[in-house]
Amino acid sequence: MGALPRHIGARLTAVLALVGLDARAEPAHERDEPIHFDYAAAPECPPADQVLRQLAAYTTHWTLARPDEHARRFVLRIVRRDAAYVGHFDIRDAAGETAGRDIEGESCEDAALGLAVAVALALDPHGSLVPATPEPSPIVEPPPSLPVPVKDGPATSRTGVVGRAARTTSSRPRGAVSVGARAEANGAVSGVLGVVDVFVELEWIGALARIPALRPALRAGVRHAFSRSTHVGTTRSAIGWNAGYVELCPARFALGPRVAIEGCLGADLGQLSAEALDIPGAGVTRRPWLDYGGVFGARWQLHPHFFLDGMAAMWAPLTRDRLRVEPDGVVTKAPAAGFSMGLGGGWRF
Repeated sequence: MGALPRHIGARLTAVLALVGLDARAEPAHERDEPIHFDYAAAPECPPADQVLRQLAAYTTHWTLARPDEHARRFVLRIVRRDAAYVGHFDIRDAAGETAGRDIEGESCEDAALGLAVAVALALDPHGSLVPATPEPSPIVEPPPSLPVPVKDGPATSRTGVVGRAARTTSSRPRGAVSVGARAEANGAVSGVLGVVDVFVELEWIGALARIPALRPALRAGVRHAFSRSTHVGTTRSAIGWNAGYVELCPARFALGPRVAIEGCLGADLGQLSAEALDIPGAGVTRRPWLDYGGVFGARWQLHPHFFLDGMAAMWAPLTRDRLRVEPDGVVTKAPAAGFSMGLGGGWRF
């Protein structure tokens, strides 16, 4: 664990003074102070057990209180605000009086570390801001029905801590679901088609502990092309295309709290159609369609839920049927490969 970031540490003295923490230290701690600890944060933030380990690195003069024990309660919350993360902590004494303040960090890890240090200084005002390795301590086993979760305050995720060794009662959320839509120009089917694309996406958060910015995703949706009119000889024809698709994005990297880029592999399975408009009773000719390709995308998270994204892709059709009108000639023929580009947005739950 590294030292406290300078931009976090510089704020702690003023914050703790405003909160009204008692800075009078006793010569020695006769016993560890029991505390209640409640923590909630966005899914991309450090989990509760990591925050407790950070707290223990700065001071060991505490232990987790039993749920029915009268003790100070430390309530920690982290939310994203614009390009930064804001950590808020409340300290509630046994009499019910509350004091609290905010700590802002450039990343969620900074905000979480700032909260851990604030709690450590509240417990041990003359403690060091240099982390030390805490001695191992036993796990306190609570009754199965405890702890009782805190009901006040909005939170993106909630974790109840039940032991000094940082056991948790529930696992940290590991995925996020999004829905979205795009407008595309596709040159890999028949000329250039205007396409509407709607999709559902599942993103895995923290898939690899050693690469926290890596967030692979799986996206599935449908594409519908607006009819394109073409002339062959004296015949006017309408070309249509519809497909379902899947895109696997094993390499999605978060470049910051708002921007991510991705590389994906995708495939479209659907139907290509052509209709001779000037020939009565000619009907519609339909052929199956299958292609595959590579997709490069970028996403801008304007809001914790709303995002804009863009994509560019190259597709190679596997079914390249020629549709023709006799005796005028070929109405449509797929290229060996073609590009598509699109812009859109969506909602991340």
